[in-house]
Amino acid sequence: MIAAEDQRTRELLARLAPYARGLLERGARLALTLHADEFGPEHLLCALMDDEDCGAHRLALHAFADPPTISGEALSLAAGIMISGSSAALPFSTLGVQALRRARADAARRQSTAVEISHLVLASFDELEPAVREQLSDSGWSRAALEALATRAGPAARSVEDQGALFRSFSEDAKRLLSAAGKLARQHEHAAISPGHLLLASLTWDQTLERAAGLPPSRVRMALRGRLDDRTPAPERPLPLDESAEAFLARLAPGATSVALLAGFHAGLTPELAQVLNRHKLTPALFERAGASFADP
Repeated sequence: MIAAEDQRTRELLARLAPYARGLLERGARLALTLHADEFGPEHLLCALMDDEDCGAHRLALHAFADPPTISGEALSLAAGIMISGSSAALPFSTLGVQALRRARADAARRQSTAVEISHLVLASFDELEPAVREQLSDSGWSRAALEALATRAGPAARSVEDQGALFRSFSEDAKRLLSAAGKLARQHEHAAISPGHLLLASLTWDQTLERAAGLPPSRVRMALRGRLDDRTPAPERPLPLDESAEAFLARLAPGATSVALLAGFHAGLTPELAQVLNRHKLTPALFERAGASFADP
């Protein structure tokens, strides 16, 4: 999944031992799940801490560190489409991201000054399963009233552009709504924020939208029971290395293992990740003392 079309990237990947190369690909799969445009060192650290068999994970346990906690901290620093809270970072699901992009496109089409919650409600509904949409429509869902609210959000002298950083054009209310949807997903112990989470959080957040929709959140919640969790796979695509990842790999000695990768975060190119490791007692001194004892499978 790492885009290796140029000679430079192929040479960098060749520095890795076979198992470490597999961990890099595992990090790339995570980056795809997060809807990142590039692969970065943060995705790699998550992969190292999530693989219980690799030497880096076992070294972390030897140091009485908690690999899932380290992975969560690295995730909050990683590139991707996520909501980062005090407890953890949570990505949007594949259909959740489609809902966000649909909402921005709708706001741009209406020449609105920002992406508002009304745009998110309409977009989230459109990304639900057809059977759920039909059930809600039969129960009284009112698209016309919601369309009127969304249209009221524009036009403006400076309207939304359907390009660039996704959240840049979202209003403050819409951003707070995204955080509420993330909280809802965590409450249900779901791995990503889905269109259902966005829809439920929107109607709960704003009573004006609830009245316009013609349905109370309780009825929407009933229709979504067992269907909130979106596990649609992220589209497959080759991911290029970002500049930091390219420089990181270039510093490695040939035959680098997972422990060598973990030690590489202390090489000065990834200061934030080095701080994460230091907080968990994964220091350069530890690697010098015990690193060779933890081989990969």
